[in-house]
Amino acid sequence: MGLIRCILRCRRGASTVEAALIIPALVALLLGMVEITNYLEATRKATSAAQTVADLVAQEATHDDESILDIRAAATLIMQPMTAGNNSMTLAIASVGFDPGENLRVLWQHNTGGTAPTIDPSIAEGLSDAHESVIVVILQFDYDSSIDFLFSTNLLNETAMARPRIARRIALNGSTDHQS
Repeated sequence: MGLIRCILRCRRGASTVEAALIIPALVALLLGMVEITNYLEATRKATSAAQTVADLVAQEATHDDESILDIRAAATLIMQPMTAGNNSMTLAIASVGFDPGENLRVLWQHNTGGTAPTIDPSIAEGLSDAHESVIVVILQFDYDSSIDFLFSTNLLNETAMARPRIARRIALNGSTDHQS
């Protein structure tokens, strides 16, 4: 009986036991904060890249495949360092035209970086007038967690739109009305 009472009164090692219980929770909290910060940064960069691509395409009256690839390279630079490793980015750029009677249709679409989504022209409804167009960009980014044993991969989708600045409709490879 005296031995049990002696063990219960003994306080040596209590702080070690408390630390052993608290440290894993603090490490998990720290890893969670780092992961949330990285995810928010990836989301911010994807939004910025999509808006920049739409703005760069809207600044010129005509583009070719090479200039679109240069614009994609700019988007890749904006996404750095998020594009390292297994992360991938797809980019769909389209010119959505407004015909008389306000019929919307995709005048041209250029996809880079894998299987890009098909752009639905109704996304630009009400943003322009007849015989004009709107540039629509959809950027998809596979966010791969640096702590992948705890968090799964998420697909970030960002959409951006811009109206042409110089011409009413922007040409791709010399034509304002085609699919590429």
